[in-house]
Amino acid sequence: MTARVLNLGLLKAFSDFKHLVQDISRAEDTLATLKATQGQTPSSQLNLEITRIEKEIELSSQEKLCYEAQILRDGDLIQHALSFYRLMIVWLVDLVGGFKMPLPDTCPMEFACMPEHFVEDAMELLIFASRIPKALDGVLLDDFMNFIIMFMASPKYIRNPYLRSKMVEVLNCWMPRRSGSSSATATLFEGHQMSLEYLVRNLLKLYVDIEFTGSHTQFYDKFNIRHNIAELLEYLWQVPSHRNAWRQIAKEEEKGVYLNFLNFLINDSIYLLDESLNKILELKVIEAEMSNTAEWERRPAQERQERTRLFHSQENIIRIDMKLANEDVSMLAFTSEQIVAPFLLPEMIERVASMLNYFLLQLVGPQRKSLTLKDPEKYEFRPKQLLKQIVCIYVHLARGDTQNLFPAAISSDGRSYNEQLFSAAADVLWKIGEDGRIIQEFIELGAKAKAAASEAMDAEAALGDIPDEFLDPIQYTLMKDPVILPSSRITVDRPVIQRHLLSDATDPFNRSHLTADMLIPNTELKAKIEEFIKSQGLKRHGEGLNIQSIKDTIQTTNGDMLID
Repeated sequence: MTARVLNLGLLKAFSDFKHLVQDISRAEDTLATLKATQGQTPSSQLNLEITRIEKEIELSSQEKLCYEAQILRDGDLIQHALSFYRLMIVWLVDLVGGFKMPLPDTCPMEFACMPEHFVEDAMELLIFASRIPKALDGVLLDDFMNFIIMFMASPKYIRNPYLRSKMVEVLNCWMPRRSGSSSATATLFEGHQMSLEYLVRNLLKLYVDIEFTGSHTQFYDKFNIRHNIAELLEYLWQVPSHRNAWRQIAKEEEKGVYLNFLNFLINDSIYLLDESLNKILELKVIEAEMSNTAEWERRPAQERQERTRLFHSQENIIRIDMKLANEDVSMLAFTSEQIVAPFLLPEMIERVASMLNYFLLQLVGPQRKSLTLKDPEKYEFRPKQLLKQIVCIYVHLARGDTQNLFPAAISSDGRSYNEQLFSAAADVLWKIGEDGRIIQEFIELGAKAKAAASEAMDAEAALGDIPDEFLDPIQYTLMKDPVILPSSRITVDRPVIQRHLLSDATDPFNRSHLTADMLIPNTELKAKIEEFIKSQGLKRHGEGLNIQSIKDTIQTTNGDMLID
């Protein structure tokens, strides 16, 4: 009954207060846009709208002050509520056997029957209290920390992904900011046993799980949730014990959750940066329209207002997307320095190389001048820093590439690869003062990629016409390891289908459920392919290359030719 009263009373007041603050913020943004529009296209209608919004902000601000006086000033009420919810979560944990990991495979019925708001209200209270100065002083947070670590990556116990992501929001509020000052919450992350053992693992798992929430807005929701997870992961990487745990997880889960995490991190990086760069081009078009004063003034007032609103909307989108893209690229850069193996797996290496080539093309290619902005920092757009990080990822992977597979993967990218991009990037790096050793290693990698491209062309010419049955039906490249899909019975190349399964656990030809362990090796076709390569005389004329190395150099240009 106490939990229900708090849910209807105190927590409802917190919720109303939060929405009120958000409404005021949105109204202020709208007001700023309208005033900017008014400065360019004055109208009486705009004046009325500005007056209305100003009055609305004034009334809402008065209401906000009332909430603050009633809720924020009553420290005892918040302290009592925190004590109650600490007892609540201890009681809930007792239902599953106490504070210990891993959780039982089956969720006890008693726990499953509890109202969801028991947990949600506890998390909302912690988030709210974390933002009030000194509200958490003297509060024992260890039980809350244990509860969050136990359940945030346990969909069998807490099915709602948004509730589990709210737990990450709590941790984000507690994260000691990298300011050099000591924090009361630092010990929760750096000296807490369950945190050291399970925090990184469960954050990586939630990062993957959040891809599919079941909501119609899941595509956009995941970016905000992953932003919170990424901030935590970046902080934990700086803590040696957590970094060691992270490296161990990457080693143990190289073909499991870590590979999925890496795949989604790359997907998000590509989408966010691509969106940001496209929006910058759109923004520049509107900017050019507005700067041509004579032409701009001849347009109807309503059209000018709509274009101005669109301009400010694009500015906000670019700022958010760029911030998230910077975060993702930064994580790829600092993790790849110490964790290389997953990037170089057959199902991942070409994907990684294509991403890096695409970013390089955008940053130093022919179109780079079209991305210049008057105030790039305003939009979180830092091309020099991005280029440094992209080049560092190239170099980190090259250092760990003991089998020399990476250069061939770089040059096999028919969409973005161009040998001249490497020298162009090196020139920029010299100008902005990047470490000379990094630049030299990057130039050497470019030379290796160029040699791999030449070798691949020779191999392709020697192969001649490849029978259709030897080509992967998805990418139209010569298959290296053909496997049969159990449901559709279609044969595909193992690395290609494994790359697909990282994002979507279905057969691409009939959408039936599919996992990597269900793939059936097509040994008969593999033997035919190897016999075909031998019959073309590649071993004899390929300057000592063996069958496997020849197959590794078969390029996607085969596919491009066939598709054309």
